[in-house]
Amino acid sequence: RMAMGRTFGGEGFHCLRDELMPPPTPISHRDVASEGPRCYIGVCTFQNQGKNGENQDSYIATENGTKSLVAVLDGHGEQGKRVSEFARSQLAKNLYASKELYTKPAMAMENAYAETQRGIERSHTIDAQRSGTTAVACYRHRDRLVVANVGDSRAVLGRCSSREGAQGEAAAHGGLRAVDLSSDQRPMREDERTRIVQQGGLVHQSAIPMRQGFGPPVLVRVGPERVWDKTGRCGLCVTRSLGDLSMHPFVIAQPEVSERTLCPKDKVLILGSDGVWDRINSQEAVDIAAKHTDPNAAAREIASIARQRWHAETQGQLSDDITAVVMHLDHTDPAMRTSPPRPSSKNRTLLPNPTLPRPSLADTAPVKARARRLEPLRSTRAERLGLLHLPAAGLPTRRRGGGV
Repeated sequence: RMAMGRTFGGEGFHCLRDELMPPPTPISHRDVASEGPRCYIGVCTFQNQGKNGENQDSYIATENGTKSLVAVLDGHGEQGKRVSEFARSQLAKNLYASKELYTKPAMAMENAYAETQRGIERSHTIDAQRSGTTAVACYRHRDRLVVANVGDSRAVLGRCSSREGAQGEAAAHGGLRAVDLSSDQRPMREDERTRIVQQGGLVHQSAIPMRQGFGPPVLVRVGPERVWDKTGRCGLCVTRSLGDLSMHPFVIAQPEVSERTLCPKDKVLILGSDGVWDRINSQEAVDIAAKHTDPNAAAREIASIARQRWHAETQGQLSDDITAVVMHLDHTDPAMRTSPPRPSSKNRTLLPNPTLPRPSLADTAPVKARARRLEPLRSTRAERLGLLHLPAAGLPTRRRGGGV
């Protein structure tokens, strides 16, 4: 599930390919010499155990030449899966339709979130009253990276910490420092708490009545801090999200957006739902990703370790939805790349790399000589087995009907 010009997802995902794929760059914006890093993407997602019986996480993992869009959306509430899948589709669609995509990509990303929230209000007014989704998204065009986030899913960059850094083998496979590209928006954040309280909202833990001895029941505060709606009956662990219409104005859909320029020291980008980050910290995730040259293997190990820790802490009874997206950043000069990108499906044709030298006749002579020596053995074996005569190795095979 990785290569250029592909989208990645679960069942029923391929119908969204055209909507999620970054569009071609207009001719007026193709005069930039640098293409930026080449990107390879891997994904792993696990359904929760002991909760609602469905995986409410969704994600975007698309790469098309000089552009990439990756995102993780973690739904919550009874209709969380429906809201997260709708937001996934609309977020990409609104971003690509923005007039500011090539001139002001950060503004385009912020507007895409706002338009996605308006779409939820129009199309899912009832479903999204007490259901919503987090959404962390990273859009790359050449060497520019824009990150936007609502909720507690997270984006982390693995950056080479050595000075000589970007060129050495050790830098490519280890010694990476984690740089958080987003900040979890939870009620424990002082600035978020202040904003909510100033608007008349309440932030506190859940209260459960418990009886102690023969006395009357008392309310005991348990669990994480939550922001509560006006009725005081619905509490949410995040202070920003898409959807959650009954939580307004305390829970908002305005993303925190940042923009940066990628450099050769930037090696890997990791996105994950809180099912990952509640059990693995940012630096550990980067250390795991740095061990793998295959981003699929990196995503799989990150998600698997998170799930193992959930099970270890709950005696195998409970785990959250877990999704990890890993994007490797290859800053190698295109002229020095010796292998083409790996195909992402059996239907994709791997074209020859024009930068590789073609084999000379001298290089192929030993192969042909060996083929001539083996020809009698091949013919004898075929006749003994009653098979048709097989062509010698290295010689062309005639196809029926003259097809290619």
